[in-house]
Parts: sequence; structure tokens; C-alpha cells
Amino acid sequence: MLTLKYHLTPEEYFNYNYYTAWASPDKKGYRVRYYLRVFVLYGAIAALYIFVNRQHDLLVDFTVFFVIAFIYFLLVPFLVRRSIRNRVTSMLAEPENAHILDQAEVVLSDTGIIDKDSSSESKYTWEAIVKKIETPDSYYLYTNSYHAILIPKRALSHPQEKTELQRLFDQYLSLSSEFGRGND
Repeated sequence: MLTLKYHLTPEEYFNYNYYTAWASPDKKGYRVRYYLRVFVLYGAIAALYIFVNRQHDLLVDFTVFFVIAFIYFLLVPFLVRRSIRNRVTSMLAEPENAHILDQAEVVLSDTGIIDKDSSSESKYTWEAIVKKIETPDSYYLYTNSYHAILIPKRALSHPQEKTELQRLFDQYLSLSSEFGRGND
């Protein structure tokens, strides 16, 4: 049995939300569709402008629209990060969500996982974990496509804890949880 106690930082919670909503390999299709929608809409607006204003030099118009589109596409990752950060910040500012950053206690054992904070307690069997993601700073144990138990690696202060966590993962998480179960 392994008991971990920690407080999530706002940055750890943001990283989880950013990964889950945008950066995950499972979200590749979503990212491609997002870029295509923006490209089609922008292309339609550019074509309409060029068609309506025929007295302009087409090469200049195409060049201006291409440069603006290129700059926008370079800015999309920054804009998405900022949008998700704003949502997470406003969510954490709401009093009913204060418990997200309160002390958490995660108990991992051969019988399953107990995830507790100041206002809730959830129990999961190992079969409830549909996907395990390891980032440089955390483990995300997903119980569905968006909700995960967040375990910061900094909570594992002793080598024995790391060894026990790895043993539990190896013994109880199926290979499919390592790769996820389907793509978006």
C-alpha cells in the first residue's frame, strides 16, 4: 500500500487541463479539425474580400492574407494555452472549487485507489483506470476521457515509493491503459 499526500499547484492543475483538452496525442484529430475550420473560414473571408475589391493587385492581397494567416497559425498554440489558463484560473477562483488545491491524499493498494480531498472521497478499482499518462512532472490516471487522478511526481519522496508505485502500475494496469482506449 502506498499513501501519498500533497497539494496540487495551480500550474500542475493547468498542465493537466492543457494536456487533456489540447496537447494529448488523442486530441490530434481535434487539433487538425480546429486548424482546418479556422483555415476554411479565413480563406472564405480572404476570397470574399479579394473578390469584392477587384481594383487591388491580387498578388499584394494574397501576400497580405498569407502573412496574416501564417502569423495567426503560429499564435494558435499560445492563444489556446492562454484560453485554457484563463478557464483554469477562473475555475480555481470559484469558492466551490477551492478543494481542488487543498491537501489531497491518494492511497494506492492491491485492491484499488482511494482519492480524497477536503470535500470528497472516491474509490476506484484498478479496472476503472482507462488510461495512464506519464508527463515529466506527473502521472494522470484517467477514469474517463477527461477526469483523472493527478499524482505529482514530487509527492514520491522516497525511492521505495517510486518502486511501489511502479509495481502497482505494472501489476494492475492493463497494456491498453498505457496507450489509451481509442482516439478523439
